[in-house]
Amino acid sequence: MLRKFLTSVGFAALLAGPAMAKDDALQMVSIDVEGGGGTLFVTPDGKSLLIDTGNPEVSRATGDHPSSERIVAAAHALGLKKIDYLLITHYHGDHIGGFEGLLARIPIGTVIDHGDNRETKASTQPGAAEIDVKNPPPGSTAFGYRHYIELIGKRPHIVAKPGQQFHIGGMTVTIVMADAVPIPKPLPGAGEANPACAGMEAMANNGGEENARSTASVITWGKAKIAAFGDLTWDREKDLFCPIDKIGKVDVYLATHHGTGLSGSPAAVNALAPIVTIMGNSARKGADNVRMETIKASPRNQGIWQLHTTTVSADINGPVEMIANESTDQTKDKFFGLRLRIQKSGEITVINERNGFNKTYGAK
Repeated sequence: MLRKFLTSVGFAALLAGPAMAKDDALQMVSIDVEGGGGTLFVTPDGKSLLIDTGNPEVSRATGDHPSSERIVAAAHALGLKKIDYLLITHYHGDHIGGFEGLLARIPIGTVIDHGDNRETKASTQPGAAEIDVKNPPPGSTAFGYRHYIELIGKRPHIVAKPGQQFHIGGMTVTIVMADAVPIPKPLPGAGEANPACAGMEAMANNGGEENARSTASVITWGKAKIAAFGDLTWDREKDLFCPIDKIGKVDVYLATHHGTGLSGSPAAVNALAPIVTIMGNSARKGADNVRMETIKASPRNQGIWQLHTTTVSADINGPVEMIANESTDQTKDKFFGLRLRIQKSGEITVINERNGFNKTYGAK
């Protein structure tokens, strides 16, 4: 039954049998959870990190195949029987919504997050009233957070701090911002003045305070570096990149906030200067025109890969062979993912699960 499901949703490319187990690359899968967060990392020795859990079990976005089912299918395809570490960037429903479903489908080890929920107002509008966090209304971020804490139960739970590192197999995860607190000093190789900060405007709306509180991390595997910042907003990115760049260049950029205009400022993207960008968008969310243009103009950009053809700015889509889900008709969506094989040399191969199209970047 599982194999039938995997094949039907496009994970056949991952079912490589024994050869996959001998692979010495870090596997990274950007899972199509329809505009939510869900990225899986698996080391050659089978150690795993999942960043975010996608949408809730019952969601119009994911329909009959919820995020948790899709994530577990990807995990099983890579030979996993458990998730060792789960990093929750923040508490919006499209990032923690799949947690309950995951717990019912696969064991989860240590949970990492930024601590208490900070989104306590009735809306994101200026002057919005505070809600009662002890009795939050259903559907609110505070309500989801309370349920999330109940679900964690007695399993290991770590509140991330800036500068903290987690070693997962040969992979190192460095927390560069948590709960709106940045690392105090630049990472090795960073520390230069960032000219792209000039004229950087303040944000009028951050889409909800939890976005600004996102736990941001830099993942290293040998010479390769990956930036995964959740939904960290423009106004908090400046604390990492302005006036001094504290992060430095990366090879892979998991586009912040699904590529919406609220995040991924020119100051951030130009400093990160990614070679490859993975755009975790849906057909109607993310891959905004302004952000796609920012990434295309960044100094080392060689490729932007999308989970979906975007209808937000239809003329901004990249080559169709680099888009995992070509159709914008959700009833025809096969929820293919994007898989990356990352070598310690810095060589990165991106594979489109829809068509097998792949391209290699970096070290030769």
